[in-house]
Amino acid sequence: MMKSIYAALALCISLLMPWTSTYAEEITWLSSEFPPLATPANDYTDRGYMDVLLKQVQQALPQHRIQEQVLPWPRVLLLARSGGAYCTAIAAQTQEREAFLRFTPPYGYVYPVGVVARARDQDLFKPFLDKGGEIRLRDLLTQRDFRAGVAGSRTYGAKIDDMLKPLAQAGAEQLVQVHQGNSTKSLVSMLLKKRFDYTFAYPGEAVFYDSAVARLRFYPIAENSELLAGRFSCTKSPQTDQAFADLSKLATSLRDDASLLESYERWLPPYLLKPYRQRLARQLGSPIR
Repeated sequence: MMKSIYAALALCISLLMPWTSTYAEEITWLSSEFPPLATPANDYTDRGYMDVLLKQVQQALPQHRIQEQVLPWPRVLLLARSGGAYCTAIAAQTQEREAFLRFTPPYGYVYPVGVVARARDQDLFKPFLDKGGEIRLRDLLTQRDFRAGVAGSRTYGAKIDDMLKPLAQAGAEQLVQVHQGNSTKSLVSMLLKKRFDYTFAYPGEAVFYDSAVARLRFYPIAENSELLAGRFSCTKSPQTDQAFADLSKLATSLRDDASLLESYERWLPPYLLKPYRQRLARQLGSPIR
């Protein structure tokens, strides 16, 4: 009798094992240092938005073995192009990246890159603000007496890059290009030392690299004001098929996650909280996302 029971159990296990190995994928989760949103290699008391997000993913999808690998951003893209079993949450969706990555629906929305200037210079920028307090970047870039500090190797998004590219190619005096490893930290330091009048960054970056004195001011850009959709992405490999399907289902449920939202909002300056929530409500209510 016992032998029959053991035989039946062995048969059940053997039938289940192929299904389990197919479903439970081993995925390398590609991360990079983008403080304060992503701080995977640092022991900060308050983890960043992307760190909280990965924890949520691991808890929600225990059937997948997801191991984080922290690399410089160029290396992340290089590995993603290789087509291995990789997923990430930090790659913005672009036409170029769609050639080697597939993207889920948005898991959340964050402010795009904006203009960061010294708080004491607010009066100087008022002529370039629209009624909503957003800066008209095209108008600002025509002013030769307003110099912008830009990272030589960083992309600021297609709309901003398209405005900056002609000036960079012409060697325009209103652009100061900085080539350093931690470009945002260097740019903020140079801005505070009045090496130029403004730079470009996410609002959380400005808060993170500023001080308690709040010496910086963030301005959304009128030509680039829609919140940026964060999406999971995975390589186009059979090894990530099930993980990508599960991440796609998970993404929409995370938009209402209070701990995830708090981890983002804690790095926004107080004057951006209400506008952010209004924009978020508007975009979540939009049929096109």
